[in-house]
Amino acid sequence: MSTAAAEAEQEARAETIAALEEVKEKLRQSEVRAEQLQKETEVLQARFVDATAEQAKLEDRLHEEAEVIEQLKNEKRDSARQMREMESIYEAERAAMNKEKEEMSNREEEMQSIIKRLKESLSQKNNEDDDSRSDGRSDSRNFRHCKPITPFTNLMRAMLTSFSKQLISKSVT
Repeated sequence: MSTAAAEAEQEARAETIAALEEVKEKLRQSEVRAEQLQKETEVLQARFVDATAEQAKLEDRLHEEAEVIEQLKNEKRDSARQMREMESIYEAERAAMNKEKEEMSNREEEMQSIIKRLKESLSQKNNEDDDSRSDGRSDSRNFRHCKPITPFTNLMRAMLTSFSKQLISKSVT
């Protein structure tokens, strides 16, 4: 039994050595795997830090762009308000100009009417003067009552010139 016991012992020893070698191999593989996992963890940790920094940058940029958008909305609102004000002013000025134009047109019609009446009156006076001269009734008394025509004509010219200048200056502005 001693040989059998020695063989059994040797066999047990061989199994123990084989089991020990197997455990050593598994330990080595586990250590290699642990190193790989440690490296992957470090890489993932670095990526996480980078991603966190990138996220912070993007959040800052988002905040800045939100402020810019808000500012642009405010400017757009202000521009729209200013545009409405300008349109209102434009409409008021346009209405005032149309009213002034109408008033000027009415004044011009009145002036034309006055000119027409004055011309008719002048023509009638001239006809009366011509009639009185042709009848031989002209005497010095008739001339005393007649006013000179030249100052009246000059007055009419001055009024017409002034009126024309007013019309031109109003239409230019």
